[in-house]
Amino acid sequence: MNLTTGQIGSTPPSSSSAPNSVGTIGLPVWLWIADDSENAVGPIVSSASGGSLTVTATGTLDRVEWTLTNANGTTVGAISCEGANAPGTPYDGRNVAEPSPTCGFGADLNNSPGNLTLTGTAHWSVEWEGGTEEGHIDFTAPSNSTQIRIGELQMLVQD
Repeated sequence: MNLTTGQIGSTPPSSSSAPNSVGTIGLPVWLWIADDSENAVGPIVSSASGGSLTVTATGTLDRVEWTLTNANGTTVGAISCEGANAPGTPYDGRNVAEPSPTCGFGADLNNSPGNLTLTGTAHWSVEWEGGTEEGHIDFTAPSNSTQIRIGELQMLVQD
């Protein structure tokens, strides 16, 4: 089934894909799985046969746990997006002050400037059946990480 965490999508975008992109303290950070293949967001069904026995397994993305850490390795934000909200919602260009409708750090958790590491870890639920047997397997896919940059917005007002 090759269950994965998938590629990370975020606002602000990763520093590797958009080197000049800088998010702003106090604005929400949207999070999503950018790779919408079935082994990244599910559900995925796979079967294998041997002799007269066929086993069928269905993998469902249960949740994605996200952490945001600073350069010192200190976690500055953590969130779990579960069920139908697990894959998140890609940012669609709306007002940047609006939080993601499904998955993201709220403005209150976006308060650490600098280069931050964003890590996503997908947790899968796999139901299987074959012959007269059936069962359940919980599976945690390897984590994916990327760098994002958060800065302070300062304004100068003159009369």
